[in-house]
Amino acid sequence: MEIFLEHSFTQLALILLKSAVGTHTQDINIKTYKTIDPQIYKTILALKEDYQHSWNLDEMARVARLSKFQFAHYFKDILGISPYSWLQTYRVVRSQEMLKKTNKTILKISMDCGFSSVTVYNQLFKRLYGITPGTFREMVNK
Repeated sequence: MEIFLEHSFTQLALILLKSAVGTHTQDINIKTYKTIDPQIYKTILALKEDYQHSWNLDEMARVARLSKFQFAHYFKDILGISPYSWLQTYRVVRSQEMLKKTNKTILKISMDCGFSSVTVYNQLFKRLYGITPGTFREMVNK
C-alpha cells in the first residue's frame, strides 16, 4: 500500500504539472526527500543545480553512491519515474521562465536547458502540457 501511495503522489504531481502550465514556479520542491531519503535528495539537488549538463546514469549513480543498476531502480521506486525522466521534466519546468521572460529562440532555450535537440524539447513540452513551447509563449505574452 505504501509503494502505491508513493507512486500515486508522483503521478499526481505530474498531472498537476501538466494542468498548471505557466502557473507554477520555475522549480520542483524536493525538501521532503531530504528527510525521506538523503541519497535521492542529494542526487536530485545535483541534477537541479546542473540541469543543463548532459547527465548520464553513471554520473547520477556516483552522486548517490550506488551502482548504476541499483540507482536506476531505487530512484524509480522512490519517485515513480526514472532519473532521466525526472531530469527532462525539470528541464521543461525551468524552460518556462525563459519562454516567458526572454526573446531567446526556442532552439536556444532548448539547448540552454540541456536538451539534446529542439525536437526532443518540443515533443516533451507538448506531451507534458498539451501545447508547444511556441504556443505557450504566445499565450503568456498576449
